[in-house]
Amino acid sequence: MKIGMMCLWNAANGPSIHAESVGRAWVKLGHQLRIFSAEKHPDARPTFQRDEDFVIRHFSVDEVIPITRATYFNPSPLLNEEYEVFVAENVERLPAESLLEVFPKIKERAVTVQIVHEGKAPEDPLYYEFDWDAIVCFDQRYNDYLVKSFSVEKIHMIPYPYHPLELGDKGKARERLGLPLDKKIVFSFGFRPKDIVSVLPALKDLAKEYPLRYVIIANPRSDIGELHEAKRNYDFIDLQVRPLPLDELYTYLHASDVLLIHRESLQGYKAVMSSSVCQTLGSGCPILFHESNYVELHGDEIAKYRNFEDMKTKLIDIFRGKFDLNKVKAFLKEHNAENIAKRFVLLFEELIKTHDNKRRKENG
Repeated sequence: MKIGMMCLWNAANGPSIHAESVGRAWVKLGHQLRIFSAEKHPDARPTFQRDEDFVIRHFSVDEVIPITRATYFNPSPLLNEEYEVFVAENVERLPAESLLEVFPKIKERAVTVQIVHEGKAPEDPLYYEFDWDAIVCFDQRYNDYLVKSFSVEKIHMIPYPYHPLELGDKGKARERLGLPLDKKIVFSFGFRPKDIVSVLPALKDLAKEYPLRYVIIANPRSDIGELHEAKRNYDFIDLQVRPLPLDELYTYLHASDVLLIHRESLQGYKAVMSSSVCQTLGSGCPILFHESNYVELHGDEIAKYRNFEDMKTKLIDIFRGKFDLNKVKAFLKEHNAENIAKRFVLLFEELIKTHDNKRRKENG
């Protein structure tokens, strides 16, 4: 099958992680993929991940608030590349006006599918002008607002894909990274320094009982002033500010005792989830996440804490080996990226069949 997908790619954000997970799985399954992506975009935080040969960068965006519009858009790739399915991820953050202009020509040659990442109904009126053949969302929370604007028959629920199980050797990973073998290593990464700073007093208490190193890799697009200040006050912090490609991320996860993510609930958005969990669960590194709407649908494949005292208790449990990896393995059997990619392919095949039958009837 020939699939074209317009999305962010090799960027440190949720829609890009989703696109890369299913996109690379499609390629692994033998399908042909073309990625139509941005040369510049506010959400495209760097990862240093090198683009594959099938990635075409042909538009730029300077601002996404209040609405997303292109500052540069070359329609030629969308019109000249071959594909029988066209997928668009996170349309609210794509240049809707420019895409809408060429959308009728796209529909002449392919079935069209939108993958919804928006946590609530978008305000841009152009979002509702697209006549998608199918709209895919991750769970019922997204469906609840989509049915108010789109046909129920077009909406499908396919869960967010997870990186497949890829276990590593903790000792070898630490040697490779130059990390101590005799300390408990807590790991955090990303572009939300304020979340990281808030856990430091609790970790300081824990460091009195355990030899501890807190490895933090902050994306260079984030505001890191507070982290540099914190490093001067907490001697267990190992701070690095740089992009983090996926293979290196997994080396850090394999080296760590726990991945710590502190994130408060996102107010005003009913439908949110943590792409970081989806990206990292396959490492086998225990994930400890603050209870919030980002992980409200997760079960015991991750650990959750209510407050900072509970965080310390859960960290001690993890340090003592009280985390069941078998629950992660069972979860990933159903939710790994390849299985999710296959569910998309089944949908694509159904849409193509329906499209072809309709065209035959129209032609008599």
